[in-house]
Amino acid sequence: MVMKKVLTKDLSIGDKILKFDRSWMETDFLKHKFIIKDQATIDRIKRNDIQYVYVDAQSSEEKKVEKIYGGEPEEIIEEAAELNENNLIDLDDFNSTTEIYKESIKIVKSVLEDIRGGKLFNTGAVKNVAENITELTMRNKGVLASVTKLRQHDDYTFQHSMNVSIYSASLAAHLGLKEPEIERIASAGLLHDVGKMLVPTDVLNKPGKLTDDEFSIMKNHVQLGYDFLKKQGLPQDMLRLPYEHHERFDGSGYPRGLVDKDISIEGKIGAVVDIYDAITSDRVYHKGMEPPSALKLMFKWADSHINKKVFEFFIMNIGIYPVGSLVLMSTNELAVVGKTNLNKPTAPVVLVFMNKKGQRLPFKAVNLAKSSVNDQKIIGPVNPEKIDIPDEIYTYIDNMNKAE
Repeated sequence: MVMKKVLTKDLSIGDKILKFDRSWMETDFLKHKFIIKDQATIDRIKRNDIQYVYVDAQSSEEKKVEKIYGGEPEEIIEEAAELNENNLIDLDDFNSTTEIYKESIKIVKSVLEDIRGGKLFNTGAVKNVAENITELTMRNKGVLASVTKLRQHDDYTFQHSMNVSIYSASLAAHLGLKEPEIERIASAGLLHDVGKMLVPTDVLNKPGKLTDDEFSIMKNHVQLGYDFLKKQGLPQDMLRLPYEHHERFDGSGYPRGLVDKDISIEGKIGAVVDIYDAITSDRVYHKGMEPPSALKLMFKWADSHINKKVFEFFIMNIGIYPVGSLVLMSTNELAVVGKTNLNKPTAPVVLVFMNKKGQRLPFKAVNLAKSSVNDQKIIGPVNPEKIDIPDEIYTYIDNMNKAE
């Protein structure tokens, strides 16, 4: 790769930035290596008073204007790191949202247990939860999705329904859907698995592999749920996600074997988020996959099982953590990302510096990719405006990366 010095005024879409004329700490960019996708990025570089940059000479000459949501997994992950800047968590928001999440799960549990008992459920309760999810999603796309990582081994069915609703609403917002559509999708996500409440519990909760007959019974939960929700009087546009979230891009799904062109946007959203939450969730008899492994697996399914474009938007939605970003840990400690792990981008090396009481700690480097610290995870990126981050932590990070 050959670097070429270019004046900011001469930049154009398609240039691959390798380095700025100053330290990344002196700009509002969290990374200095990216492809310019639009004029807004050039304008942002100018607003930072950057006089010149270094670009990849080959890409500059070829002027290959990359599509913003195309390419290989590594390119998508880089784009996610850049877009992650827009999903910062405010700690006050996070704490209040956590309480809303826990209370909402109780409501979802009550609704689903009513259905299991053969009762019609309280549509008003579902609407209230969906409104809360939508309001929080519109305010900050990152904070609500972050609380889904506060998983417990019990009550999987209820947490899964809540998580699918949250991920679906947040993904819908990233896709540019309007607020009424987002609220409708949030409601549909809450109800996407109601048919499972009508499946015999010995089949639903069986820890081992299902027999062919049992799998046929389990697959029927989609039709059972659709019929139940239709009987309850829900509008057709709210039934698409519950009815289509097991349909697949290549027509191999159920219950109707639809191919991608016949699957609604709600169905495509539902398929992606349902799979992701299911394979990353811990069960009593099953350890969930780590997000990087889950995303890598799902990339293999893109445009065979799931719609690739929708999946790539989802990756932007859940976010990756660039060096220098402030993050909240599952221990309620604060840390700054010090180094990325290329093979495990959601498990970087972090520098823990503050405990949950807001007290400064001696810097502690934690490699989240190491099995010995699997109990520690990143909950999400934090808005640094209200946090006193010690300047020396960035010197520590620079030295850490120079030592490579």
